Amino acid sequence: MKALDSLTDEELVLQAQKGSEAHFNALVDRYAQVVFRVAYGITGRPEEAEDVTQETFLKVFTNIGRFSPSKGSLKTWLLTIARNQSINVFISLKRNVLRLIGEHETEEDYPAHANNPVYSPPQDLENLLATKQEFHRIKKSLEQLPQRQRTALLLKAEEDMSYEEIASIMKTSVSSVESLIFRARKKLLETLEE
Repeated sequence: MKALDSLTDEELVLQAQKGSEAHFNALVDRYAQVVFRVAYGITGRPEEAEDVTQETFLKVFTNIGRFSPSKGSLKTWLLTIARNQSINVFISLKRNVLRLIGEHETEEDYPAHANNPVYSPPQDLENLLATKQEFHRIKKSLEQLPQRQRTALLLKAEEDMSYEEIASIMKTSVSSVESLIFRARKKLLETLEE
């Protein structure tokens, strides 16, 4: 039997679909860093990127039987899941930060806040200030580089993916990906020159 690290993605998937935990773990080892980098690029926070990475592989494990190489590469499928998970986490973080900085401070605004998993009241002034600073950092990053541009650029620059693979992950056309990457690079250059 070939060493697990020398098997193709398709060979690993086939064995994982048959229930081989070792083959699934080999897939995790092969792609965990890639998934983490994509998640970190979107969320901007290592803790959330770790959570996204775990959630991504949990979804992959649960749905490995549905994967078919005829529909695309494993890497594209994984990064599509990671991107979607990351966006969900980022939106949740943004909502939490907005609530913590005073967008909705009273119980009247959130009568059922105890059942709201996104809401958590500020614990102390230091935490509140740190949250405000994080919000401003996130807001500034968003203003400088829109999410779709950042995602496309990250997949191209850090993961060395083709425009076709990026288009598949982002569910858009190749020409849209080219445009997103061009605009992202242009905006980054403009920001660096300021």
